[in-house]
Amino acid sequence: MLPLLIAAFIPSVIAYSAIDDAPRIASIAAGEATGSAQLQVQMLGFEVHGAHVAGHLATLDNPAGRVSLALPPGGCGTREKVTITSQVHRPRCKLAVNAGYFNVHNGACIGNVVSQGTIIQTVPLSQGNVNFGIKNGMFHIGYIAPEEMPGYDMMVSGVVWLVRNGRNNVEKGWKEANITVQTSGDKYATNLASRTAVGWDKEGRLMLQIDGSLAVGHNKRGMDMSTLADALIKHGAVEAINLDGGGSSAMVLDSVLINYPSDMLPPSCPDPSRLYQCERPVSTALCIHEVVGEQAAIDYDALMMERQYGVVTDKSAGAGPSPILFLFGGAVLFGLGSAAILLLRNFVPF
Repeated sequence: MLPLLIAAFIPSVIAYSAIDDAPRIASIAAGEATGSAQLQVQMLGFEVHGAHVAGHLATLDNPAGRVSLALPPGGCGTREKVTITSQVHRPRCKLAVNAGYFNVHNGACIGNVVSQGTIIQTVPLSQGNVNFGIKNGMFHIGYIAPEEMPGYDMMVSGVVWLVRNGRNNVEKGWKEANITVQTSGDKYATNLASRTAVGWDKEGRLMLQIDGSLAVGHNKRGMDMSTLADALIKHGAVEAINLDGGGSSAMVLDSVLINYPSDMLPPSCPDPSRLYQCERPVSTALCIHEVVGEQAAIDYDALMMERQYGVVTDKSAGAGPSPILFLFGGAVLFGLGSAAILLLRNFVPF
């Protein structure tokens, strides 16, 4: 993730504008939410510019109702590690990756943000970027205007539409993107770096992919956007977008970080010696969870109560029966047992 700068400091860039008459949005029905989450996480290996690059491909066969945009505990405008956000989000994330861009100076979210059906912020279409969102059981990728956002369950903005209709779209995607949200300029697409992407295949299965990099020394290791798009296509992607990457890239499975982050500086690493590579606090995370439908809403309401009042209601998922009820029930059973023994002593000789 690179910091936001005023566009005047970046030469030869423009905000989003359509460069042909192709539709602004691509959509597909999300795979049905039958049974438990059918999630596969595979480790991948690539050779890029003579160096070995490792990554992970996560595929969810039945994503309907199981994908959320998780915000840090402090909400949009604050930052937290994906390992933490994935645990405190309700419902808890089985798998999570870093998602949207943010301003590293003040933590502000960049782009369109919709979480749990609530529109957190919008960006004018002319200043926006490509988005990944879910609405009415459909996945959507594209350039979405603020007036089109009501009704979305979630939405997050990336930079560059990587794969479009099964083809490498990086060249065109770069031309139509608003690249002022990062500071590498024209090299942002061609730099070797960690990359995070999200998309789907022809069956509406959700696909997440991360390629890790090493930040040590002068020989950087990672992927450029075009290589990333080709890798996604090789594994079946029909549509995909590039999310925040670099030192922000993180993949968390069952609350455990499984990729190698490349950030080496505070606040990610408390030690400024550059001897360590650490997970970076980020603004949002894409979350895959087991719970769907009404129970997910109950979990989210319980989380809001917990954050506001420091308590969890007895509606919260996974909370189980209240301990007070256990104590009360035990006392009642003890009383009934004592009464029965006294009654038996009056009629049965011991």
